[in-house]
Amino acid sequence: MFRKLKMQLILINLILTSLVLITIFSGIYILMSTSFKHSAYIRMSKTAEMENIPPSRPHDKNMTASESFFIKINFKNQIEEISPNSPLSEKNYKELLEQILKKNKPNGTATYENYILRYIKVPKSYGFIVVFQDKSFDDEVLRRLITISVTIYIISLVFVFIISLFLANISLKPIINAWKKQKAFTADASHELRTPLAVITTNLDIVLDNKDETVESQDKWLKNIKVETTRMTKLIGDLLFLARSDSHKNGFDTSSFDISSAVTKSVVPLEPVATKHKISILSDIHPDVIFLGNEGRINQLITILIDNAIKHTPEGGSIKVTLEKVKNKVEIIVSDTGEGIAPEHLNKIFERFYKVDKSRSNRQGNFGLGLSIAKCIVEEHNGTIDVSSTVGKGSTFKVIFPVS
Repeated sequence: MFRKLKMQLILINLILTSLVLITIFSGIYILMSTSFKHSAYIRMSKTAEMENIPPSRPHDKNMTASESFFIKINFKNQIEEISPNSPLSEKNYKELLEQILKKNKPNGTATYENYILRYIKVPKSYGFIVVFQDKSFDDEVLRRLITISVTIYIISLVFVFIISLFLANISLKPIINAWKKQKAFTADASHELRTPLAVITTNLDIVLDNKDETVESQDKWLKNIKVETTRMTKLIGDLLFLARSDSHKNGFDTSSFDISSAVTKSVVPLEPVATKHKISILSDIHPDVIFLGNEGRINQLITILIDNAIKHTPEGGSIKVTLEKVKNKVEIIVSDTGEGIAPEHLNKIFERFYKVDKSRSNRQGNFGLGLSIAKCIVEEHNGTIDVSSTVGKGSTFKVIFPVS
């Protein structure tokens, strides 16, 4: 699919380049051809007007490109006079005269052996004068121009092909990566949905196989269905959020709010959860920091980061949430004393459905979408999010937002 698209892009570039080059070379050819013709007729017209060409050198049978020569014809179409610089004999002129009289045109071309001669026929009191000029030199120049143009054309197409191939590879790379990510996203989403659907189906089958049982006796299976339904609802909500983010349809209202207060409000509900796991949460929030953004999204961001820290911090550990304003930036740091992240996983943890420990993540009901959503929220606010970690010591997530 992408190979075909690449070849189409290259072909379009080659066609456009061909059209441009052909237009340029055709224009140059027409311009030079017209210029040669115009210059020749001007020189011949002057010769016809003068009716005399003093010999500049001894008679030479080789024609000179810029030199004009003439014959004077009476009313009986007989040659009366031949210019002294003429390279042709009277017999040759008679053959040329026959061609000119047959054409019956005031100007044009006539041929003699391997020569092509331009001519003009100007009426005079004694009949008319015919002035000739050899155009073989002009034709040779134009032939060389065509040869040079074709050579440049072929070389240019080769260069354009190479450059187009290089640019096509560069331009298609993000498209191919996006397509691969979308394909992987669809496959991962299908896989994650398959598990809760299988659990729900299995528990429903058990309930249906025991129709005579009371609701209370079926409580275990019904609770399993509710848990998996809740998980599916959260998963679908996360998937929709990411899908809208990809299509840039995650529109939200922005307003100025106290981000210090928003972060504090996000920390408080999670303190009992941390306490349950014997984890302490420490806060160092710089007060009264005003920020332009969406307060709901910032709350969601802080919740994701703290929840992630709780899941990866053992009992007796601690989590620290810091917010400070540095010049025209707001920095939010969430650090923990957890297990840490191995270096080979650091550049992948913001990818969708990525799980460092898949078995434990599945037990905790983690789909691997939280940090992806956190990154989307940060980018929506034109911020950056980075992580640093040491295995066995903990991890630190640092979010930086610009402040107007």
